[in-house]
Amino acid sequence: MAKANPIDARLKRLTELANEPDSEAARAELRRCLQASSNLVIAKAAEIIGERELTEFSDELKSLWSPLCTEPERDRGCTVKAAIVDALARLGFDDPDFCLAGMKYAQIEPGWPKASDTAVNVRGGCAALLARSWRIAVNDKLIAMTELLADSERVARVHAVNAIADVGHECVIPLLRVKAQCGDSKVEVTGACFSALLRLRPEESIPFVARYLRHSDEQLVCESAAALGECGRPNAIQILIETWKRTEDGDLNESLLISLGLSRHTLAVDFLISVLTSVTKASESALRALAPNRFYPDIRQQVQTAVEGTKNGRLRAIFNELFGGSSP
Repeated sequence: MAKANPIDARLKRLTELANEPDSEAARAELRRCLQASSNLVIAKAAEIIGERELTEFSDELKSLWSPLCTEPERDRGCTVKAAIVDALARLGFDDPDFCLAGMKYAQIEPGWPKASDTAVNVRGGCAALLARSWRIAVNDKLIAMTELLADSERVARVHAVNAIADVGHECVIPLLRVKAQCGDSKVEVTGACFSALLRLRPEESIPFVARYLRHSDEQLVCESAAALGECGRPNAIQILIETWKRTEDGDLNESLLISLGLSRHTLAVDFLISVLTSVTKASESALRALAPNRFYPDIRQQVQTAVEGTKNGRLRAIFNELFGGSSP
């Protein structure tokens, strides 16, 4: 009989601890796990500490940080460091120096087809933590985040945009606009700027983001449309509808319908149902765009009634596939 893997056994015990009431025995076990040799065990313990908001562990989690950074082979993939940052965020940890150092940390590891930086989410997590800090001036936060905005990794730049938005001060609006206008080699970063602006100043930002619906880069158009759809404002939805009506590009039209479906606003749902019932080549795309609303009983019923009214077997089959129900 094969021996049980000690790491698996310890992870199983940690899973059990997550469901147990707080006790000194449970805390003692968590402390032992934080000193384990397995990075998976340490990461799981940190995760539980964060979920249960055990603030007395903040210093212990922080004490693990320096050794893991100076000996990166102990934490391949930055599994523990990412878990520590996430746990500290849940615990309300506020140490700007820790965050600033973490935002500069990189860990290059071999891989195929090339080496990769596994600390991207660590830098991003530290930026998010810094955004919530009360112990550092807004300008100093933004200087650090602007440096991260120039990071070589796309994901880190997206994290930087989100952290800048999380600062919440009105002074971040010009910075996000400048970044959107200057662009990025990866459109997802510009898309993150659009979403952030629409969260912070929706009415002022809708016309700004809507400009990009006329951009020559179709990917940028799609990012703009998605952000406008997700913001859910009636005027943003109306702009998407009017853009769809005057667009002849089939792929772009489909993207616009999907963006409308993201909003879940009555105006968007009614428009998508009107396209669906027209029984044109756009009807299938409209039905697929409505699929994210399948968990809302009233919208689901509206869509089902519209599909049944078309008497179209193809649309019925798509409805059954996407909405998980039968249409007679």
